[in-house]
Amino acid sequence: MESSTTPQSDTPTSNTTPQSTQDSSVNTSSKRGKTDPAWGHCKIIDTIGATKGKIMCLYCNKVFGGGGINRFKQHLAGIKGDVEGCKKVRPDVRYEMQKSIENHTEKRRKTQELLAGQDLHGPSMKDYEEQFYSQCDDIEEIPPSNTPGFKVKGASSSKRGSNDKMSSTNKEKKYMGIGDYLMPRTTKGAQPTLKSVLQSKEAIDRCDLAISKWMIDASIPFNAVNSVYFQPMIDVVASIGAGYKGPNFHATRGYLLAKNVEETKKYVNSYQQTWKETGCTIMADGWTDQCRRTLINFLVYCPRGTVFLKSIDASDVSKTADLLYKLFRDVVLFVGAENVVHMVTDNAANYVAAGRLLEQEFPTLYWSPCAAHCINLMLQDIGKLDEVCNIVDHASKITKYIYNHCFALHLMRKHTNVKEILRPAPTRFATNFIALQSILSQKDAIQAMVTSKEWTTSAYAKERAGKKFVDHVLDSSFWKECVVIVKVTEPLVRVLRIVDGDDRPAMGFIYEAINKAREEMRKRFQRRKKRVEPYLKIVDSRWDRQLHKNLHAAGYWLNPRFQYNNQEMENHKHTISGLLDVIERYSNENSDLRSKLTSEMKFFRTAQGDFGRRSAISDRNLMAPDFDEIGDWVLEEEPNILSSSELEDFTQHLASCDINIQDNDDLNMDAIFNEYDDDDMMRIMRQMALKQILEPILFLLFLGHRWIEYMLMFSSKFSYALD
Repeated sequence: MESSTTPQSDTPTSNTTPQSTQDSSVNTSSKRGKTDPAWGHCKIIDTIGATKGKIMCLYCNKVFGGGGINRFKQHLAGIKGDVEGCKKVRPDVRYEMQKSIENHTEKRRKTQELLAGQDLHGPSMKDYEEQFYSQCDDIEEIPPSNTPGFKVKGASSSKRGSNDKMSSTNKEKKYMGIGDYLMPRTTKGAQPTLKSVLQSKEAIDRCDLAISKWMIDASIPFNAVNSVYFQPMIDVVASIGAGYKGPNFHATRGYLLAKNVEETKKYVNSYQQTWKETGCTIMADGWTDQCRRTLINFLVYCPRGTVFLKSIDASDVSKTADLLYKLFRDVVLFVGAENVVHMVTDNAANYVAAGRLLEQEFPTLYWSPCAAHCINLMLQDIGKLDEVCNIVDHASKITKYIYNHCFALHLMRKHTNVKEILRPAPTRFATNFIALQSILSQKDAIQAMVTSKEWTTSAYAKERAGKKFVDHVLDSSFWKECVVIVKVTEPLVRVLRIVDGDDRPAMGFIYEAINKAREEMRKRFQRRKKRVEPYLKIVDSRWDRQLHKNLHAAGYWLNPRFQYNNQEMENHKHTISGLLDVIERYSNENSDLRSKLTSEMKFFRTAQGDFGRRSAISDRNLMAPDFDEIGDWVLEEEPNILSSSELEDFTQHLASCDINIQDNDDLNMDAIFNEYDDDDMMRIMRQMALKQILEPILFLLFLGHRWIEYMLMFSSKFSYALD
C-alpha cells in the first residue's frame, strides 16, 4: 500500500508588508489558492497576450518574467546564482524566505529518501522479483473455491525470444500464502503504525518543552537556538543516551572554559598563514565600560576574517602617545611587522601621535584613523550648526511626545502602517539624521494623525502639551528646513553605511564614495550654492586633514570598477601618484619588486593577459584584481573600529552577569577571547541576529537618548528575551 509523500506547501505568513496590504484588493484573484509566503511580498502584473502574469517585487519593483515564485523567493532570500538579491527587503522578510527555502529543500530531500525506499525498480525490489520468478513462471487465477492460497504452475518448455532449451517437466505445484506477496512491516519504507507515530511525536514534544523551559528559566535569548552549535549539542547528548548528567557550574566556568579558549587560540593561530600571504590590519579600539575602566581592544583583520587578539586595561596609566606607541609596537611585533599593512585607531591626538611614531619605525606600515569615526565626526560637526540644532531639537520634541504617550504612539503606528519613525543607527550622531529622514518620510502620516477625528476628540488634544505637539507637527517652516538638512546629510549617511558594513572591504570604495557624496551635495543645491558651502567645508576639512591617505587613492586606482571607466580615471588622474607612493613604500628599497609591480600596473591598466579574459571583464564590478601582492595588500584592507561594537556589547554583558569584571580579569578575558574568535560562521549568525532587530524599534537602544525620554520597566527575563 503506497502512502502519499507529496510535501505540503508552506503556510502563509502573517508578516506581510504594508505594500502588500495596500495592493491586496488588486491581487486577490491572482493569489487565491497560493499559499507560499512569498506571494505576500509581490504583485502580479497581467500582460496582454500572455497566459501567465509577471511578478513584481514590492520592495525594489524588479519584474520577473519567468522562474515563478521560487525564483522570486530566492530574490527575497538573497541567494546568489540564479537571480539578483533584493537590496531593499526587510531583514525579517529575508530571514523568513531563507527558512522557507531551507524547509522546502529538507521536505524534498526526505520525500526522495522515502521514495527511494519504496522504489519499484530499486535493487531490493529487483532481488525480490528475481527470487519470486525463479520459483514460478505462471500464476493461475484464484479459483472460486475456498482455496487457502495461490496455485502455481510449473515453467513452460521454452520462452519467447530465447533459444535455450528448458525442461518440459512441470515443477511441483506450491501453495503460497498472501502474506508472502506483501512487504512485512519491518521492511524499510513500510508504513509505520499510528501508535508509533504518536509515541514519537509525544517524545519530541517532551524534549522540546524541556529545552524551552530551561531557556526561559535561565533567561537565555530565544535566538540562541540559531547558534551553529545548538543542534550538534543536541546530537551529542542524544548519542550518549539516558543517564547523562550535564556539566556543573564549576566545570563550565573552569575546565571547560579553559579548554574552549585553548581550541580558540589554535584557531586564531591558523590565521597567521593568511596574514603572511595577504597582509593584515591591526585595529586598536579604546573605550570605557560600565565600571569606568579604560580598555583597549586589539583586533586583527584579514580577508579570511577578523580575530580578537587581546584586551588591555589601561585605567591606571596615563594614555600618552609614548605609552600607546609601546603598546602598538608590541602588538605589531607579535603579529609580524612584515605582515602588518595598516594600523587603524580613532582620531584622538594621542592616538594620532602614536600612529606617526609607528610609521617612522616600520617603513612599510600605514597608519590611518577609522574611516567610520571620521565620517561620524563630520556628522557631529554638522550637528553643531545652529540651523541643524534647532531642527533636531524640534524633531526630538515630536518623537518624545509620541513615544511618551501610549495613545499617541498607537495612533501614529495606525497611520504609518505600523512603521516606526525612529530606527537604530550605527552611531549616536548618525541617529539624529536618520531620525530626521524617517520623520520626513512619515510627514503626511503624522500630520494626518493630528488632524484625524480620533485625535481631535481625545483628551490629549485639549491638553497644553498636546496642543504644543500639534503646533510642532503642523509647523511648515520646520518641514521645509528638515528637507534641506536631509538632502545635505543623506549622502554622508550612505558613506557611513559603506565603511561601517562588513559585506566587503571598503578600501577600494572610500575615495570614490567621499567624492560622490560631495558631488551629490553640490548637485542638490545647484541654485543655492551658498546654502551647502558650510557643509562642504566641514567634509573637506575632515577628509583632507584626517582621513585621506595615499592608501585610499591606491585602492581607488586598483579597483576594476573604476579603473576601466575612462571618464572616472580622467577625472582622478592624480590617484596614480598615490599608488606609486604606496608601491615605493611597500617595496622598501627592493628595486626588483618595485619594477615588477610597476610593470604589472601596465598590464592591469591596458587589460592585457589574464586581465583581458572574458571572465575577468565580467567580474570587474565584483572582484578585486589578482596581481601578485599589491592588489590584495591594498584592496582587502580598511576595516573600521566601530565594527568591534559586538565585542564591547559582550564585555558590557559580562559586567551585569555573575562574572565579576574587577575580580576575575583572567577569566573575563578568556570568555571574551572565546566568544569573539569562535568561528566565521558564528560571526555571520550573530550579524544576522543583529540585522533582524534593526527594523522593529527596540526602546532599550534609546533609553537616555535625546529622542526619547521613556522609562520602561522590563523584568530581567523579558529584557533578555528581546535581545
